[in-house]
Amino acid sequence: MRGRRYFLLNACVTAAACLGLFAAVAVAQVPLAERVFSGKLGDKCRIQMRLRRDGGKLSGAYFYERARQDLMLRGEIDGQGKFSLREYAAGGAQTGVFKGKWLPSDCEGCGDYLSGNWSRPDGTRVMPFSLTPYAVAFRGPLKLMTRALGEKNRKGQPEYEITIEYPQLEGAGGANVLQFNEIIRGKAMKALADYHKDNEGEFDLSYEVGLANDDLVSLNLISYSHYEGAGSHTIVSETINYDLQQGRLIKLDELFLSGSDYEQLLREYALRDLKKQYQADAPGVDEQVRLQVEDVVGDERKWTITLEGLGLVFDWPNARPTNVIVPYHALAKIVRPGGPLAKLAARGPHNQ
Repeated sequence: MRGRRYFLLNACVTAAACLGLFAAVAVAQVPLAERVFSGKLGDKCRIQMRLRRDGGKLSGAYFYERARQDLMLRGEIDGQGKFSLREYAAGGAQTGVFKGKWLPSDCEGCGDYLSGNWSRPDGTRVMPFSLTPYAVAFRGPLKLMTRALGEKNRKGQPEYEITIEYPQLEGAGGANVLQFNEIIRGKAMKALADYHKDNEGEFDLSYEVGLANDDLVSLNLISYSHYEGAGSHTIVSETINYDLQQGRLIKLDELFLSGSDYEQLLREYALRDLKKQYQADAPGVDEQVRLQVEDVVGDERKWTITLEGLGLVFDWPNARPTNVIVPYHALAKIVRPGGPLAKLAARGPHNQ
């Protein structure tokens, strides 16, 4: 049996203040005039950023999900998308700066994203950031919250560190909401228990949201394990697609017309997209991609619903998961009327 363990705060200060054990974090509401992005600053700090773009000027705010306190942003962006955003605390003092690029989609159906580095005003304490569009749009009091916990050994014991973040719905009750929360929490606690059985090193569980609205919640739980003894790590994705109205998990075949060969369409699209993404890689990658596509298409744990299209999630050794977004226009002829994709497929990708 391992030695005594204790829970700890994974802290980042000022412009890196990830505060609170089991901290509950409200997702920002989305004003129509703003673009909302989310992602991580550094390795641990989950942030949300709201930005207005007016010609060459940028303004907005961001917050650390565990702190939930806005830091104001003002800056500039040029015609190539290169930007600089100065960060200000509530008292008006500049506390940091984001420098990076506002990049267009790198795959069909995907949204713009932000990438670069944060630092203190004097250029010290540099941390990378990568942010993608955050699609959470509840009309009522319901909110998506982040629960977080951390655990590590005491000195003198075999080294290991665990960080877990998982989503919960709050702000409204009901059996369907409670069931969703139990499903997600159960998966997070099982991942923790499984890791404790025979592993040492680093374990991280995080999540990405495909879409969350009054009808459904679609997300991807991502487990990262680093084994100290073997010097290797694995990354595994598991998606959850939950019908909030009916209180049950959504199956892939419910999205499409009965009798349609939707799996063949998804395979062909994913194969083209992945070959394009990895065209400069080493010889033999085509066969690896083909095998991955065969494994993923049809797997209930490897797809999400997004504003732009159906997401397919591919896990690769030693790398973050790759998402292929199959846009709704490519699925238009086989989407089941009245099914989970019907409303989304009938609208433009940015008019949700």
